[in-house]
Amino acid sequence: LRNLLTRTKTPTLPANIPNAIYQIPCQDCNQTYCGQTKRPVYKRITEHKRFTRRAGNYDREDLEFKSSVAHHSIITGHNIAFDKTLILTTAQHPSQLDMLEHAAIKTRHPALNRNYSVLSVHRPWNTILPKIEASFKPRPVYPDIRPC
Repeated sequence: LRNLLTRTKTPTLPANIPNAIYQIPCQDCNQTYCGQTKRPVYKRITEHKRFTRRAGNYDREDLEFKSSVAHHSIITGHNIAFDKTLILTTAQHPSQLDMLEHAAIKTRHPALNRNYSVLSVHRPWNTILPKIEASFKPRPVYPDIRPC
C-alpha cells in the first residue's frame, strides 16, 4: 500500500520517451510509416511535420525528400495523422534500435518506408522478427487527457 501512495517520481510522458520505434499513419489512406529515434519522440515528429509543411524539404544534393512521410503528403495531397502516432516499443540502449525497426518494417510492411533504408540482416534473424514484433506494446504518443 505504501508503494502506491508514495510515488514521488512523475511518470515520463510518452512524447518525451527516447530510444523508440514509432508508427505514423496517413489520415486519408491506410498507409503507415515506421521509424526510430534516439531523441524524444515528439522532436522527431516535429521534424516530420516541419518537412511536410515546407515546400523545399528535399535534399538539394540528390533531390530526395528528407522524410518519407513528407514525400507521401506532398505527392498525394494526403494529411498525416500525427496525433495518432504510436510508440511501438522502446529500447534500453540505442544500439538495439536498428533491429527493432527492422522487425517493425519487415512484419508490419509500412508502405511509406523507403525500401533501401531497411537494415539488412542475415536470414536466420528473419525467423525471430515476428517474435520481436509480438513483444511490441503500442501506445499513443499523445494520449487523451481527460479530466477526472
